Amino acid sequence: MSNKCPIILLAEPEENIRESIKMVLIDEGYDCHAVCNKQALLRAIHIYKSDLIIADIHTIYDDIPEILLALNCYKMIPHLLVSVSYERIRDMLYLMNFGITEYLVKPFSFEELLERIQKTITPKPHTPI
Repeated sequence: MSNKCPIILLAEPEENIRESIKMVLIDEGYDCHAVCNKQALLRAIHIYKSDLIIADIHTIYDDIPEILLALNCYKMIPHLLVSVSYERIRDMLYLMNFGITEYLVKPFSFEELLERIQKTITPKPHTPI
């Protein structure tokens, strides 16, 4: 990670889960802004230049095109990590049509989440041709 504190937007409808994840991310040195729904996520996209958006599939599923358009308008195209429950895994095929391929299956451990975040927002070293 660079010296800059990575900014993570978290969209999670369940308050206990949202607050727990936010506390863990802040403890790990991330700047985390947590919201509970799509409208709040769209407002946050306009305010924060994020490095990563973590969103519960229930929060964004029907509004992926609108969210991606908002990100594109602000030339802020961070990685998007979607959390899905076992019964919604089939919905990842729909999300893959929009280029979203990173996901975590609920329930996940904080360690698993932190590993995926680190992998997702850490720049890949440039390899010469």
